Amino acid sequence: MISGVRDYVLALACVRHGVPAVQGRGMDQLPAEVTAGFAAALVRSVDGAELERAFRAVTESLIAEIGLADAGLAGRLTRVLRELAGGPPSG
Repeated sequence: MISGVRDYVLALACVRHGVPAVQGRGMDQLPAEVTAGFAAALVRSVDGAELERAFRAVTESLIAEIGLADAGLAGRLTRVLRELAGGPPSG
């Protein structure tokens, strides 16, 4: 699930940058400053705490990408997304 969310957020970044978003075809064309932010969303082990950490990281990436497209929507979704990810509802 974490990988799937990361892929969808990267696809949104592709759309924003005008590169192909289907099946990850444009991900390698994204600027390094965009893709660098996704390193924290990589799962390093199947330990529960690690999975939670990676899910919170990918959720923050999703919130950030939504904010770049529609700040109002991001404002409405941030709290619920953070709650779903098990993190603090604001901050």
